[in-house]
Amino acid sequence: MSAVISSLTNDQRKKLLSLFNHPQLHLLYKASVHGFAANQFHNRCDRQGPTICVAYNSSGFVFGAYTAKDFAQTNQNIMDEQAFLYSISEERPRPLRVGVTAAQPAFVDGGAGPNFQALLFLLDNTANIQSVPGAAYNFNPAEMHGGNLALTEFEVYRVEDMGGLLTKPWRNLQWTEDKRQLLEEKIKAYQPDIKGVKEARVLMVGPVGAGKSSFFNSINSVFRASMTTQFRSYTIKAGKGGSPVPLVLCDTMGLEEINKLNMQYFPLF
Repeated sequence: MSAVISSLTNDQRKKLLSLFNHPQLHLLYKASVHGFAANQFHNRCDRQGPTICVAYNSSGFVFGAYTAKDFAQTNQNIMDEQAFLYSISEERPRPLRVGVTAAQPAFVDGGAGPNFQALLFLLDNTANIQSVPGAAYNFNPAEMHGGNLALTEFEVYRVEDMGGLLTKPWRNLQWTEDKRQLLEEKIKAYQPDIKGVKEARVLMVGPVGAGKSSFFNSINSVFRASMTTQFRSYTIKAGKGGSPVPLVLCDTMGLEEINKLNMQYFPLF
């Protein structure tokens, strides 16, 4: 069976992801493939954790609803303070986001399509929605879906939180002389696992100026126990014919002879 592909464009996906904190989306259900039917939705989306519904219409709107709670056909009103409705269109640089009203249930967990009260998807097992802005979610229908309730596609994604950026992205290292010597000895004593291979060769790939040669110079300096005294200095001038600023940039040699650059003049203005 061929892979099921998302209908989101790159721009739509970018805007959708902006509603979350470092998320990853996993496509669970696609109506044009699995059918515009509530049972098909529940077969693939029940008990999947946080999910987001993505509806498409011919007016160019991409809209839907998010909940952090499970769909489970409990026939209960589900409370979820994190739930919201949203809408994406080319005319808006950022998505429209409508949070659930306080003390109101986020959705009705029944056997029909996703029912967020103000928006009911897969209405009567068809490619249509029911739109009734009200107590739980209050929005302008023209801004949400342009008044077009017929869908061209409907998808549901599981939303996986990848967590925030590391607050401290570096390892805790012991920057001592003993630790440096220990690391040096480990590298000196390294032997490849393949029998008969005496050394490992590491290919560094990157464009000119990426820092490959500077990286080698740094490693070489560690094992030589000294820093290189060969470097090139660059003077920065304050405009054409201006005097040099009191800052000189120094770089260890890395460019090959055939790639010489004339970098003596850096205009600031």
